[in-house]
Amino acid sequence: MKAVVIYESLWGNTAAIAQAIAAGLGGDVQVLSTAEASHEVIAEATLIVAGAPVHSMSLPTDQSRELARGGDMGPGGALPDLSHPKMRTWLKELQKSHGSSAAFDTRVNAWYGRGSASKILNGLKRAGYIPISKPQGFFVSGHPIKPTTDGVLCDGEIERAQLWGIELARMMA
Repeated sequence: MKAVVIYESLWGNTAAIAQAIAAGLGGDVQVLSTAEASHEVIAEATLIVAGAPVHSMSLPTDQSRELARGGDMGPGGALPDLSHPKMRTWLKELQKSHGSSAAFDTRVNAWYGRGSASKILNGLKRAGYIPISKPQGFFVSGHPIKPTTDGVLCDGEIERAQLWGIELARMMA
């Protein structure tokens, strides 16, 4: 199995979950931002796992990223890392291929919570990647409606992501 975990991460939470999933998958798994995940790099992948944060109940947009830039919304008021393309842009530019896929997001625990993982999985399916798991959401602390500056991963989420990676590896075996 050649697995690649691809992420969009503004404050590091989604990147940390991506690293934990890769650790669970084991072997020589590449963990790449959307800026690093070119077609050439992922062409030989038999499994693509992709993830992004939830903004306004969906994938980040130009508008939501601009709001993040000006809002001191990261942990401790940190500014977001906007150096890589949005997941929605990466998915739109993803060339047709084949293989297996899974998707995740990072989100606050709220009643409305379907998040962005299902949209990522749909984008992967449109490119020819077959889902092997239901979309997964990993939780960050924070207010369910308004942005706050305490958005850090909740206790146990890194471990849960690693276990999901182990489960994905078993499905691929």
